[in-house]
Amino acid sequence: MVQSAVFWLILAIAIGGNWLLPAGRRPAWLVLISVTYLLLLDAAGIAPLLGWVLAIWLLRRRIAASDAFGRWLVVGLIVSVVVQLAYFKYLPPLLSLFEEGPARHVVVPLGISFITFRLIHYILETRRGTLPPHGAWDYLSWASLFTIWTAGPIERIDHFLSNREEQPTAAMFAEGLTRIILGLSKKFVLGMQLIPMLFGDITSGQDLIALLSHISTFEAWRFLILSFFLFYLDFSAYSDIAIGSSRLLGLRIMENFNWPILASNPSLYWKRWHMTLSGWCQSYVYMPVIGLTRNPYLAVFAAFTCIGLWHSGSWNWLAWGLYHATAVTLFQTWTRFRRKRRWKFFDKPWLRYPGIVVTVCYTSVAQAFTIIQGIGHPFDGLRILAKLIFIDIAI
Repeated sequence: MVQSAVFWLILAIAIGGNWLLPAGRRPAWLVLISVTYLLLLDAAGIAPLLGWVLAIWLLRRRIAASDAFGRWLVVGLIVSVVVQLAYFKYLPPLLSLFEEGPARHVVVPLGISFITFRLIHYILETRRGTLPPHGAWDYLSWASLFTIWTAGPIERIDHFLSNREEQPTAAMFAEGLTRIILGLSKKFVLGMQLIPMLFGDITSGQDLIALLSHISTFEAWRFLILSFFLFYLDFSAYSDIAIGSSRLLGLRIMENFNWPILASNPSLYWKRWHMTLSGWCQSYVYMPVIGLTRNPYLAVFAAFTCIGLWHSGSWNWLAWGLYHATAVTLFQTWTRFRRKRRWKFFDKPWLRYPGIVVTVCYTSVAQAFTIIQGIGHPFDGLRILAKLIFIDIAI
């Protein structure tokens, strides 16, 4: 999206109109400019999603009703939007295991994962009665905001409503432009120029699988670590650009990354990585499972299964989620164990530095599952993991 001149033209028009109009008309202007741009991008895919946005607004009073119909309506709406997400993201990969058919070639609508989770948030918080007062244009401007539609963050409406500014300031524009420049530098300088120079002969998951028996363990580790850094730079770059662009419109969008590459353990990493997604799963998956089962480990696995499948309905991302769930669970178990025995040594400040190295290695291992999506099989993932510990598994 940011590689298109149309985006920057639309952003410039949006900023100009936003600050020329009175404050009361700005939400309607953002809806107009956002919907126009989104339909230009993918009218066939995005129009049904916008239909859900409108339908949920029209049903909001029934959603909030305390009767049985309101409760079933909430269940029905959530199931419906999840089924729609599953159809587009999970059915084609599943059918790819079987015969050829039209469902295998379904095109995923832009931003469907982000808008689905945002709408579930709105439905549940409307049901709970926790949202601040807001009108139709406030809701629609939040739901359709073009700067965050395709790459997030997963903005919550209460945060959106409480972080809008009515007057432009030099500090606001400086902050917004700085974030955009940072994002563009991550994407085009570090992500597309510097990091690729370090890969060597192996530049893709397909290369890694093909040459796995002929490379050293060091080269396998190098590829996965660089792939992780590239993944981080690319994703956080889009978040920076989305946050910076929104800032130019007087909006302060939720942060999505807080230097996760400097986290010193798995739990801290997940407090810094894709924070809006992990926060969403904590609120709407982890806490409900805890409430139902009183089992924190089951809740962790449920949350990470959700995070994995949110990315894609494939074995790669499911394995990725289960791997992270296992690592976080083991770390939490270890932390409780040593605290019970009052082992103070592991609280030494200097240990955070080797902890950063270990955490980067832990997160990079997860790339073994996702870097081969669409080109490899579970057995290939197992071969890559074995290679990391000096074991070659023949094909």
